[in-house]
Amino acid sequence: MLVEPERTPYDLRFRFLGFPVRVHPWFWIATVLLNGDGLLKIGPEYLLIWVGVVFVSILVHELGHALAYRRFGADANIVLYAFGGLAIGSHIVSGRGRRILISLAGPVAGFVLCGLVYGTNQALEWGQSADERAPNGLEPWFLYHQLIWVNLIWGLFNLLPVLPLDGGQISREVCGMIWGPRGKRIALQISFAVALAVVAYSMFCAIDSGQYGAGIMNSLPWWFLRGGVYSAILFGFLAYESYRLLQRVEWTDTHWDDRLPWER
Repeated sequence: MLVEPERTPYDLRFRFLGFPVRVHPWFWIATVLLNGDGLLKIGPEYLLIWVGVVFVSILVHELGHALAYRRFGADANIVLYAFGGLAIGSHIVSGRGRRILISLAGPVAGFVLCGLVYGTNQALEWGQSADERAPNGLEPWFLYHQLIWVNLIWGLFNLLPVLPLDGGQISREVCGMIWGPRGKRIALQISFAVALAVVAYSMFCAIDSGQYGAGIMNSLPWWFLRGGVYSAILFGFLAYESYRLLQRVEWTDTHWDDRLPWER
């Protein structure tokens, strides 16, 4: 569904822990568009913090995948682009269990970073708000909050069984274990249904937080998973892709006859 973007002369390229990393220019543009309008009203420094948080968080996430690839004998390169990031293995790793671990490694790396941020704040209180201990305004609190949000909440969203998210990759492998050749179709059906549910939930969150909303979501803890217009668009696209692939799989299953000519 989501493929590596074309190389451009404006790509940022470097190596991190031995892995080649390429940052497509649309990564920066998409990150700014995602949250830039509101942050610029507060101050340009908050927009810079936001871009830095997304860059570091997605890089750590893809690094988790890349390290898992390396553990199982494959090379990998990392690409950051408009839809987030990709860790591209040099070859397909054999074994469903290994592929599940590779898919889990990305979110786990983000959760580890989230835990480090939380633990250091508990010890040093560097992320307190201006009303508490931070003498430099809200910037430390904003940095802390965004690091927790991106690595925890985005990581949980990424584990939903929606293809091609990590949770969808895991779902496909598990369905293959249980149902064999029918597993791919069942994984796509799950992906389509869950993606539609997320779209409906995201639209509810967007309406609830609007001018005419009841504010129900505001009564929930800040860490509670919330959706919005962006997640509705993203999962709407993923639902469409899952449906399109499901139609292709079903057509192949009903039209492809793999019997030998004398067996028909």
